[in-house]
Amino acid sequence: MPPKLKAKSSKKKKAKKSKAGTGSLEEQFRKATLEVDVLQDHLALQRQVTRQAQQRKYELHGKLQELHEDIQDERDEKQAIYNEMTRRHWDLEQQSSARIQNLEEEVAELKLQLNDSHEAYQLLSEESLRTAIEKETEIEELKKQVENMETEYEQILHSSLDRILAKLTVTGQQWEKESITIHQQYKHMLQDCGLNPLDI
Repeated sequence: MPPKLKAKSSKKKKAKKSKAGTGSLEEQFRKATLEVDVLQDHLALQRQVTRQAQQRKYELHGKLQELHEDIQDERDEKQAIYNEMTRRHWDLEQQSSARIQNLEEEVAELKLQLNDSHEAYQLLSEESLRTAIEKETEIEELKKQVENMETEYEQILHSSLDRILAKLTVTGQQWEKESITIHQQYKHMLQDCGLNPLDI
């Protein structure tokens, strides 16, 4: 802007000089009017550029305000997310600590139960071994008793069979004698009746 003012003042000086010169007054007025029109057009252009610049400034200011608001919203959202994640992390730590404590207590209790079970198993194993030895001894004794009983029953059976055979032999001989006697009696009876026993 200042250079244009200088140009304007120099033009005025030239106009003053031209007044002193040979040019007519109308021509000088026409030139001055033309310069005024040019300057007014230039001023109007400058105003339009200034208005556009101000409009652009307002638009940029609005966008800048929106960006600030977006940034603030983003910060608030990030802060809310951070707070939520911090709360969840704290809750998870509390739950993990409680779970670890419960598991440690459970492990300790299971160790005690395992120790008791191991002792019970040792006692049961010893009792089972002792019972097995007693059972084996009892089985051996029962086997000996069975063998003795088998021997006795075998002797009893042989003696009984011998007595039965002796009785059967005696009885067979008696039956044989009786059958012969009966046979002779029937033979004589048939002969007395006039029948031949060999034909019957």
